[in-house]
Formats: sequence, structure tokens, C-alpha cells
Amino acid sequence: MNNAWLIRPYPHKQLRLSEFLDNKIIAVGWPCIGDLNGKSREELKETLSEPPYSYEGLTLGNAYATIDIFVNQMKAGDLLLMPNGDDIYFGKISSDYYFDPSVDNDKDGYPHQRKAEWLKNTSRKELSKDLRLSLKVHRTAANLSHHFAEIDALIHDKEVPVATPASTDTIDVSYPLRPNYNVSFSIPIDITADEAKRLSAYFASLYFKD
Repeated sequence: MNNAWLIRPYPHKQLRLSEFLDNKIIAVGWPCIGDLNGKSREELKETLSEPPYSYEGLTLGNAYATIDIFVNQMKAGDLLLMPNGDDIYFGKISSDYYFDPSVDNDKDGYPHQRKAEWLKNTSRKELSKDLRLSLKVHRTAANLSHHFAEIDALIHDKEVPVATPASTDTIDVSYPLRPNYNVSFSIPIDITADEAKRLSAYFASLYFKD
């Protein structure tokens, strides 16, 4: 299967673009929780729900889903798209996950790493509208495999394949409700803040008594 991933150069909320490019790496933050090799999605959730992070709710769900992507789902050979403002960098993962203890501290904060080969850079305007919309996801790492053909074409200077016509009025959203279970739904691409609040209130009403 051909996979492509979004990766942002902001581990531990610090811009590490130069480190990523110069050292040929990608990384995520969450320092001070040790080597994550061999940890399952559920174990990652438990780790992040305990000190020093003690996450819960949506914050916990987003964090462990992102780390699970980086540690367990990414593979050597997968393609990368790294946005930074209007600049877009393309690359390829070239190693398994590894832990770098030299930056496992609150100051540096990017110990969870993989090697990467950086192949090309371009501007955001060269991407299709659908791909640009997919970059709106507010995560350090996310799955872009449904855009693999376009990303591969842009990397290799090939003609970008014409996508099958689809609705451009909505965007698909996936939320990790519990281990191995994601809730998927569609929202308008121009959803307003008031509409988002009403949607949140609706979801808050969907529960059953224990």
C-alpha cells in the first residue's frame, strides 16, 4: 500500500525546520516519557494520561493518535509532506522510529525521531484545493494517503492525475473516540464558529447512562 503523511516541523511547539532539513530527520515532541518502541496505541494512551502530561479528553485523543501514527503506522519508504507557511517540502521516510535521548528534555523536546530523505520543495499554491484543505487538520502528523498520487506526481515532476469528481463543499473529519475506533463525519468547509459550538453541544448530548 502506498502511504503519504503530513508532518509539521513544530515538535514541542518549537520550529525545527532547519534541524529537519539539515539532519535529514522528522520528529515529534512529548519529551520525558522515554523510548516508545514497541508501545501499542493503548499503552501510548495510558502513558500520556499519566504525569508529566496527564492529558484527558480531546487533548489526550489527539496526542496519542498522533504519536501512534509516528511510532507505529509510518514506515520506511512512505512519502512525506511538510508545510511551513507557504512553503511545502516533500520527502521520504528512510528509517524506523528511534529514540534520541540527547534531546529528551523540556528545552529541546524532540526525542521521537525517524530519518528522512528530503526530495523537493514547492509552494502551497501548486497543490490542489483538496490537498490544501487536508492540510487544515490541526495535528503534528496525519494520514495523507488518499492524496498519494498527487504527492508522488509533484515530487517526480509528473502530470498530476485528475481526481475523480467529488463534492468540494464538505471535508471529512475523523476523531479517535477510543482505541481502534474512530468516529467519522463530514462538515461544511466553511463551517462557522457558532455552528461548531452547536455541533459540539449535540455531540455532548450523545451518551448513555452506565
